[in-house]
Amino acid sequence: MTKGVLLYCFDTDEVKYHRFLIKCVRQIETFLKLPITVVTNSETHNFVKHLDVGFRIIENRKGNTRYYRGKNISWHNLERVNALSHSPYDQTILMDIDYFCFSDNLLKYLDTDYDFLVHDKVLDITGKNVILGTNESVLPIVWATVIIFRKCERTERIFALVKHIQQNYEHYRNLYRIRHRNYRNDFAFAVALHQMNGMIPVENFIPAPMFMLPHEYDVLDIDDSGLMFRYDKRVGYLQGIDVHLLDKEFVNGR
Repeated sequence: MTKGVLLYCFDTDEVKYHRFLIKCVRQIETFLKLPITVVTNSETHNFVKHLDVGFRIIENRKGNTRYYRGKNISWHNLERVNALSHSPYDQTILMDIDYFCFSDNLLKYLDTDYDFLVHDKVLDITGKNVILGTNESVLPIVWATVIIFRKCERTERIFALVKHIQQNYEHYRNLYRIRHRNYRNDFAFAVALHQMNGMIPVENFIPAPMFMLPHEYDVLDIDDSGLMFRYDKRVGYLQGIDVHLLDKEFVNGR
């Protein structure tokens, strides 16, 4: 059974995401030691074609935005619904390129009987707990930042339903009272899992919370073993723990 990592990377006018990709690939090679496939467009591929990974070049859909530090910026997050067909592996770790591995913890989830796993809990590494909003939806969110899936009939149904939800997002946004008008994979997968489970809360998730640095705080440096960050006139260092970074500007050379 083949195992590998699937990544999506599309530069925008505001963020040079290919710089995230280069760092992300380095961490995967160091800690997970799995083959990597990158889905990207031809423009972004020009900056990363030297990487020792497989590439799938597509013409990605555009038009979505996200709120970031007081402004709306471009956000090309509409292709993840195709991850099942884009992945050449039997078992896939699908992750955001701003998720950095500083351990091999994700490997253990490839050796379970679960065919689909996501995070349902997050941990703000600053201790400020500013990530989770209130009354964002009547449905508890899941985090599509990391998805571990096996190709099987159930997973096919999940991705097909997510694609349907994306195409009819305004309907499902109203149905589940989702406050965010822009499309978010987090809510789309949460809705799909809820519907797939017969409207009963899902119980099978990645058991450990996902460590996250909110976009309000700055990344100062990333080395091979950890992350240095600044918050409220303090400096912290996280070592040996995988983390999702929401600060996008450090890769632009802040």
